Amino acid sequence: MPAAKYFSPVGAARSARTLLGASALLAAVSVFAQTAPEISGFGTLGVTHERGAGGRGYVRNSTQPGTSSSFGGALDSRLGAQFDWAFVPDWEASVQAVAVKRPQGTPASESVERAYIGWRPLANTRLRAGRINPDIFLYADSRNVGYSLPWARPPVDFYGFAPVVAIDGLDLDQQWHAGDADWRLRVTHGSARASVTDLEGARVPLRGRGLTALALNRFQDGLLLKLSFLQGHLGFDAGDQVAALRQGLDEVAGIPVPGVSEQVAALQRNLWTEGNIRYLSLAAQYETGPWTLIGEASNLTVPNSPLASRRAYASAGYRRNGFTYYVTAGAARPRRSEESSPDFVSSLSPVVGEAVAQQAQALGNFAVAAGNNFRYDQNTVGIGVRWDFSSNAALKLQWDRFRVASNGGAGLRYFNGAATDGQILTVLVDFVWGQ
Repeated sequence: MPAAKYFSPVGAARSARTLLGASALLAAVSVFAQTAPEISGFGTLGVTHERGAGGRGYVRNSTQPGTSSSFGGALDSRLGAQFDWAFVPDWEASVQAVAVKRPQGTPASESVERAYIGWRPLANTRLRAGRINPDIFLYADSRNVGYSLPWARPPVDFYGFAPVVAIDGLDLDQQWHAGDADWRLRVTHGSARASVTDLEGARVPLRGRGLTALALNRFQDGLLLKLSFLQGHLGFDAGDQVAALRQGLDEVAGIPVPGVSEQVAALQRNLWTEGNIRYLSLAAQYETGPWTLIGEASNLTVPNSPLASRRAYASAGYRRNGFTYYVTAGAARPRRSEESSPDFVSSLSPVVGEAVAQQAQALGNFAVAAGNNFRYDQNTVGIGVRWDFSSNAALKLQWDRFRVASNGGAGLRYFNGAATDGQILTVLVDFVWGQ
């Protein structure tokens, strides 16, 4: 049979791209091998003690399994290393990896938080390709570097839901000076893969596509203002249980009883697993003399999802003789009210019998609870002190009190849906090296 019959233009194009990609990778490896990197690192060693809601699975962010006891060291402890290359004349590269407790089954690749190659065609312009941290928070690039944070941890009410912390794609950074202010614009586009945790602390894969992040910074006379925006499509791999639940609800919707299909439709929407998101954030940081004032506020829009929420926090710190005393207050509020369980027993029993109606009711109750577990409805107040006892290390002591409303415990694991409150005392040491 003629060989030409097996020729595919698409296959040839893919082969060419593969060959070019492999050649570029080999060239990059060759350059890296000939250029010694600058190596630096950071870490946090800490312990926490919880009261009131101990064992409820308090989390620093949604990628963590959550605390499993009143006393432990996994919440904040972490270790990171960064490798930076500077090529002549205008090329650079960076790789950062962070070791932190993650849910079982998390791929090792997710420990690589940053890995990119950058080019500066102009002094104030940088293009990057690879894994990049989108600039959607005030501390987007340093949320794991505890030494750079004024507190023991980023405010959980605001930073707790932050699964999209790295985008694989392209990034443009442009800086300029206008009037008396310094400006910076960053645009990032690409896809994301991450692991978040469910109510039991188990891993749930997350995928993002078509993600576009934009950040505009303005700095003048100690005042930093930041406007951030992110939009794209997110999806969770909810697993077989949610698929089986949806199938069961579809069967209930098919029962010819007025109003039942509408009730089931509401339950299906509450079981959000994928869709478009839109995130908008405003941040300000002002340093004057010994005082530092910080605040961020955001709005997360997710159509037909209990994830939609508004968040904000404010913090004030005062430095004196190597010590910084600070207070914080934050809150997260859902944009949708909690879903209530329908009364399938009364409406379906005359048609399908009490036993089947009870099964339908159980499905409805489970769907309500599963959906409401996505809701953030909490607030936190905290007070702490930071002692910079070395040029590259700081000791922090922080006390927080948090309150979680009923069916608003997305920031906790092992949550039973009832309102709760608790206190958490944190003692830790942050350090950096090779900076």
